[in-house]
Amino acid sequence: MRQQDSHRRAFGHLRRRPDDVRSDVDEELDVHLQMRRDDLKARGWSDDSARREALRRFGDLEATREYCRRQDDEKENTMRRRLMLEDLAQDFRICFRGLRRAPMMTLTIVATVGLGIGATTAIFSAINAALLRPLPYANPGQLVRFYTDAPPNIWRFSLADYLALQAQQTQFEQIAGYSDRSMAFNDGNSAERFRGRVVTWTYFGLLGIRPVVGRDFRESDSQPGATPSIIVSNGFWQQRLGGRDDAIGRSIRFDGSDYTLVGVLPPRVGPLEQPHSFFVAAQWTTPPRKGPFMITAIGRLPAGASRAAASEELRAINKRIFPIWRASYQDDKATWAIMDLRTYIVGNVGTIAGLALSAVALVWLIACTNASNLLIARVTSRRRELAVRTALGASRGRVVRYLLAESTLLALGAAAVGVALTYAGIALLRNFGATYFPRTQEIGIDGTAVAVLAFLTLGSALLFGLIPAIHGAGGPPHEALQSLGRSTTGSVAVRRLRRLLVGTQFAIATPLLVGAGLLTVTLGALGRVELGFDTSNVISGAIQLPVPQYQQPERAAAFWDELRQRVAAVPGVAGVTFADGRPPVEVGNFNNFDLEDMPAGPGKSQPVTPWVGVTPEYFRVLGLTLLQGEIFDESEGRKENLEAIVVDRAWAKRFFPNESAIGKRLHQGGCTTCPWTRVVGVVSEVKYAGLDAPDEGTVYWPLGPQDRSRFLILRTRTDPSAVLPAVRQTIRDLDAGLPFSTVATMDELVTRSLQTPRSLSVLVGSLAVVALLLSLVGIYGVMAYYVEQHAKDIGIRVALGGSRADLLRLVVGQGMKVVAVGIVVGLVAAFGVTRLMSTLLFGVTPSDAVTFASVTLALLMVAFVACFVPARRAIGVEPSTVLRSD
Repeated sequence: MRQQDSHRRAFGHLRRRPDDVRSDVDEELDVHLQMRRDDLKARGWSDDSARREALRRFGDLEATREYCRRQDDEKENTMRRRLMLEDLAQDFRICFRGLRRAPMMTLTIVATVGLGIGATTAIFSAINAALLRPLPYANPGQLVRFYTDAPPNIWRFSLADYLALQAQQTQFEQIAGYSDRSMAFNDGNSAERFRGRVVTWTYFGLLGIRPVVGRDFRESDSQPGATPSIIVSNGFWQQRLGGRDDAIGRSIRFDGSDYTLVGVLPPRVGPLEQPHSFFVAAQWTTPPRKGPFMITAIGRLPAGASRAAASEELRAINKRIFPIWRASYQDDKATWAIMDLRTYIVGNVGTIAGLALSAVALVWLIACTNASNLLIARVTSRRRELAVRTALGASRGRVVRYLLAESTLLALGAAAVGVALTYAGIALLRNFGATYFPRTQEIGIDGTAVAVLAFLTLGSALLFGLIPAIHGAGGPPHEALQSLGRSTTGSVAVRRLRRLLVGTQFAIATPLLVGAGLLTVTLGALGRVELGFDTSNVISGAIQLPVPQYQQPERAAAFWDELRQRVAAVPGVAGVTFADGRPPVEVGNFNNFDLEDMPAGPGKSQPVTPWVGVTPEYFRVLGLTLLQGEIFDESEGRKENLEAIVVDRAWAKRFFPNESAIGKRLHQGGCTTCPWTRVVGVVSEVKYAGLDAPDEGTVYWPLGPQDRSRFLILRTRTDPSAVLPAVRQTIRDLDAGLPFSTVATMDELVTRSLQTPRSLSVLVGSLAVVALLLSLVGIYGVMAYYVEQHAKDIGIRVALGGSRADLLRLVVGQGMKVVAVGIVVGLVAAFGVTRLMSTLLFGVTPSDAVTFASVTLALLMVAFVACFVPARRAIGVEPSTVLRSD
């Protein structure tokens, strides 16, 4: 009894208002003054004199009053906080015990909401790293990339462009340029090819990168004839050079040439440096012609500089140098422009990022909606318990706080699952997402990700906890106490609310399933795209001859001839050829050209198509069909000026739809003074620019001995993996320093090209299945609750002779109405959402009727099963059993 009284006093204390505190202070001071005044009056003082003397002896009454009020307020607030924390801790203990008694519901909510929280946080972390976080360079907002704007094409810079920009620009603090290069490193045991770049000496200084060991490049390193200098990545330094400081200043050998190691990069570098193992100081001189466009140029604008002024200067420089290179580039409408460096690095991933984030966010919303549905059912079953609490004096706010404490515990459990899934998701994105998503190595749990995780946790607690809490605290307690399991208006409101939540689940799940269906159709359509030849038993790998050893074209030609003969003699090899590109996505070169019969004309861009350098055996080995003309022979590749080309059927139809392309002439690469290039043959099409790219035509030109980088392509009679060891040994026998790199069968290359659509399909499809399962759990729970509430009504109808089939249709119809409304709303939303992902689709339209109909039918079928099971169970119970139950 004493403990109960203390709790009552505590709750009464919590209900005290500030005015009550002030009244208590005033009352206590008045009592104190009255006691002194009474004492003075007892000594013979008059009433007025006693009052004045009491005030005088007391001192500053107002100051004392304010002091006491402050002290009382502080004690009051401390007591409120302590009691509130004690009550909250008590609520958590009681809720924890209650949740332990409902393990299936608890695990369902924690697992599903945790999946939504973890997946959303992981995807957001990737988007944050790629799109939101600044580049990890000094003052990244000032960094830009230069490009040649020749609509509809965007080119990199040629060497002539870069040297002119370097000499004439005045608007940029610094500029730099780079081009990609791969070289072979031989440690004495094996040769391995590494990716790297040739960079200007200003490159690292412009980006604000300082080597952790050694020094940066100097201007003297870029002078022609200077000792070649190289800076390596930290990983290469550790793994290949043993992490030795004394390696600085020594020579390391790449492609048979010596490079002086001058520096080592930090372990953590930016996205431009991440995939590369070495950086060679460029020693560029003025070229004989403007092309090719192989240099990526970047620059740094001064703080506060006008981009409009910088752009104007770029256009002026380009205009000044145009007449100098007119013979090799005639597009006088092409100009120079700039873009943010981050925009260039990130590329066009906004659609993919938005789709992935929307998918996981929808699953989170469905999980929260389903959790709210489960908690409403739990609260409904506890109405009497909550009514007893209210009857014993608990306020509505107190009951709401108690129920929110339960949802908070569930949200914290979901957050714990979400943290684990976030780390797992980030690891997957780092390992498997680098091929189609930028800056994956920068993905991590930073302050922003933690804030998102906290927001999702709090949002989850409110989303699935607030409605059940308000519902559980509502209504007069005597109605709940008198209900005795019969239907009430409260149960009608509960049913309506739960149906609304389930309808919302289906409305959210529908566009997710439609999107997954469209991506699945896209993946299937891409998988059915014909490359244009039989891909079985075809294997290829890259070989690059180092310049020092193969500087003379004759020696390079001898090597290729010898390699072809030796590999052809390997048992199991049916054909050998070489090319500088390979399908379906590795194009040797994109080249512009001007047709003699249809010149582009002044101010118009020349057409651009893939140009693939091949040897004459290429067409036979891959199985291309010769449709017209002839194939160039071996002698074409040994001429000083290459004149003969072979085009595919798509090229011929594009440019000469009503006549033969044989004998047509063109100038390639914008060079008007070069000899005419003549079409000698037309072959069947092959995909080089991607399975989803339109067939705009391909040009095949003969590889010459000066082409030191080639793909060795083989067709085998048996499994290519059985032949590969002998091929590798053949290459080692010819030159032990040559690595055979990027080896893959044609089927493996096709599979890699489908990695992005496959990953998106798996991600969105998996989330769609989860969303569907959650929606089914929701509709099943609603129907189970419905038949439970109407068990006696159903029993009475059956006892009076009602048809069980009619009752089954009635009950199932109640659930299917909810599902149908949700699906209709979801389909309307899907029509708008799928148009945003049109760039990700192939072979299917965003409003594909078959996909929409299939998703609708599938949803209706599985929802019907979820409604049928509890309905069938309800009408199968004997009426007497139901009517006898209390």
